[in-house]
Amino acid sequence: MRNPYKEKETRSDIEVTLSRRAAIISIFSFLCIIILPPLYQNIFELNKKLCGNNDITWVPTIEIFNKDSKTTITDHLQQYEKSLEDAEFTEPPRRIIQTILSKGPLHEGNSKTKIGKNGWLFLKASLNSLTGYGPIKTEPQSVSKDPNLNHWQSPLTVIERFADQLNQFGVHLVIVSIPVKPMIYPEHLSQPTQEPVIHPDSENFYSALRSLNNVDVLDLTLPLFKLKSNSEVFLKQDTHWTPEGMEKAAKIIADHIKSKGWEYKQSVLKTNGSESRSSFGDLVENLNTYGKISDLETVMATPVKGQTIDPESSIVLLGDSFTNIYSTDTTLNWGKHAGLADHIALNLGGPLDVIAINGGGATGARKKLASRKGSAVSMKKKRAVIWAITSRDLFLSPTAAHKARIHWENVIFDNRSPEPIRISSARVRAKILSKPKLPDPKSTTNSALLYGADYKILETTSGKIETDGNRIAVMHWAYKNRQMLPSSNYKIGEERVLNLIPFDEMKELRTLEQLYDGDLFDYYWDLPEANNEMPEKTIILKENGSNSHLIASASCGLFALILAFLIKKIVKHNT
Repeated sequence: MRNPYKEKETRSDIEVTLSRRAAIISIFSFLCIIILPPLYQNIFELNKKLCGNNDITWVPTIEIFNKDSKTTITDHLQQYEKSLEDAEFTEPPRRIIQTILSKGPLHEGNSKTKIGKNGWLFLKASLNSLTGYGPIKTEPQSVSKDPNLNHWQSPLTVIERFADQLNQFGVHLVIVSIPVKPMIYPEHLSQPTQEPVIHPDSENFYSALRSLNNVDVLDLTLPLFKLKSNSEVFLKQDTHWTPEGMEKAAKIIADHIKSKGWEYKQSVLKTNGSESRSSFGDLVENLNTYGKISDLETVMATPVKGQTIDPESSIVLLGDSFTNIYSTDTTLNWGKHAGLADHIALNLGGPLDVIAINGGGATGARKKLASRKGSAVSMKKKRAVIWAITSRDLFLSPTAAHKARIHWENVIFDNRSPEPIRISSARVRAKILSKPKLPDPKSTTNSALLYGADYKILETTSGKIETDGNRIAVMHWAYKNRQMLPSSNYKIGEERVLNLIPFDEMKELRTLEQLYDGDLFDYYWDLPEANNEMPEKTIILKENGSNSHLIASASCGLFALILAFLIKKIVKHNT
């Protein structure tokens, strides 16, 4: 093939020859690459929709024209593009690439997990919390800065406000700063150190906290760094600490509480020795690879028998997943009754009033405490609040914290009479007034999320329910095991029939990460319409999904054959 645009003065011709057969194959391959993936997705999703699985279907050719009247074209197209990126059919290629990167010679992690030496895994957000800007040296203003960060509050400001609120109730605040893994084990990322790695703002930040009235600060960094010479302090494949590290922290906290001479309820607590527990760890799950990348990690945990939790206790413990691990098995997979609250109670000889929410150390746990009915009155019966929070939450810069979904917000205590919510169950028809923007489950630290939506009651068909101006807050599943659930697609303005019970009755769900940006105090849970029908429905939807894959694959194969036939005809016609 001669270049028709070659300059006349060129002394030598450079020609590229491509046979007709190669040209046909190249054209056919190119067309298949750009046409078959979107064709497959549209057929797959459309078939699911036709099979009645409307809650979790997303058909691109339909959705691009399905713009909400309240949404701008720019926002609609951005959301459409994001939905395309998160399409179900893109998951296998991503996992294949991540598997090659993680298991291959590069040993490369992803946006959430860093692979260190000898198979040690680290949370990227924990690494980000050790360098750069922090609570004292704040980020500079920039035109490229996310405008959502304009509402960012410094942890120091929020903690000062919370301490002042507790002081007005006559309650002492004990802040427990839990170090993150790279602070204790830097040698698995770089070179060994004689001291723990800390953020540059640490000394000034803790000094500012200790200067607050009625506040004690327990920094666990140095005690846990010293402990690692005798035993492992953090799990190799998990974000969290080992039972040995947690039990050391529990003893330090309990000894501090006992030294204050506060009165608290006593109970008989005991242990019957240690037991073996095994799990892969949350950081292995975060890598999202095919096949086994690591072996199970095994620890020896010591369960505590007896009443370790009592809402009437004068000692409150607020925490996050570092408090929940070994205490609750929901999503963490390390067993029950052997966590931080259990061992603090064991060392104290009395139960604690515990509120621990995964990912809720900065705001979620405090918000739950303040939203209890009559909390402004009942808090006057408390003596101390132990606030166990990771140093990651304290020292992340605004940009990094926003990316990690860590927000510092002030809380408002409820001034109603502290009587229990008098509702066993109720059935209502209600309209959704508002719901928060849900994050991409593939980018979050925790694998499960609940969200709260505000509803307006239109009709109560059975039972009674307490409302705030005819409004209620209802918790729903956003995602579980990083899979969006049908309730995540509820739309503002929709009317729904809800079967409600108080959310506090859902004990296995109370520790999960929660997202609610409304101003209501009482939360409710919407029970499924018919629990006995759920397994059958799940099986049907799974079968429909398999059929959708077969139909989409067959359709794409047929299209490829037709495309090949047409290309052959066109080429034959032009010869």
